[in-house]
Amino acid sequence: MANRVTHSPAGTGQRLFTVDSTATVKVLAADTDGAYELFELDSPEGAHVPPHRHAWAEAYYVLDGELDVHIGGRRYHLATGDSVTIPPSALHTTATVGGACRFLVFSLSAGTGALFTDLDRTIPRDRPIDEIAPLLVTVAERNGVTFAAASLEASSR
Repeated sequence: MANRVTHSPAGTGQRLFTVDSTATVKVLAADTDGAYELFELDSPEGAHVPPHRHAWAEAYYVLDGELDVHIGGRRYHLATGDSVTIPPSALHTTATVGGACRFLVFSLSAGTGALFTDLDRTIPRDRPIDEIAPLLVTVAERNGVTFAAASLEASSR
């Protein structure tokens, strides 16, 4: 399939439940011949993703709010207008701080879209993390995402 022009007006796009946030699809990998995809994430105060890694590169760009991103051993505090890139296979985590945060996720493959779609279809909403953690690990693994040892156990406490 060839690259094609796509237009996604503000406030439009499929919304996907990602456990910690809501992702709005802005550009699918299918629209870019698998080269990249783009999502707008709305994360509530306190939302966080445990330390994890995957084979594709990503970049985050904060539209509103603040986001702490740890990559390897470094912490990056992102505010409105800030961005950070995450290399393939780098251990990383995110946490929304100081209120809700809205940010873009730019992914250099179809990996993030596949993961977000699988999470939306598989993970029950409004269930405690300790109840959904085993299912979350299964969904992550089948999408090429691995969590750091004990990271899900710690987040369920």
